[in-house]
Amino acid sequence: MSKVKVAFVGGEENSLCFRGMGFDVFSVNSFEALNNVLPTLRREKYSMIFSEWKFYNQIKKQFEDIRSEALPAILGIPTNPNEMGQGSKYISRLVEMAIGSNIMLQGEE
Repeated sequence: MSKVKVAFVGGEENSLCFRGMGFDVFSVNSFEALNNVLPTLRREKYSMIFSEWKFYNQIKKQFEDIRSEALPAILGIPTNPNEMGQGSKYISRLVEMAIGSNIMLQGEE
């Protein structure tokens, strides 16, 4: 049985809990620092990569050429109130692309 490799990419303050859960942690606080980490994420073949939402799109772009493969799963995590709802918008868009209609429940307007 092979060991699943899981990584977290984000600021040091958010990294502590992921480190405690056994994730490989890459502490970055800028896009420049992220660019230094991206080759390692790719080379080490992580199964799952969790990242702060602000770095999500850049990480996803790095793996665009292998998008049809199952791994790695790249998950963005909101770390401030302004980022809440970004993930649900993304899921709604994927559902709409898959079935041709947005069937996700919408909040009261």
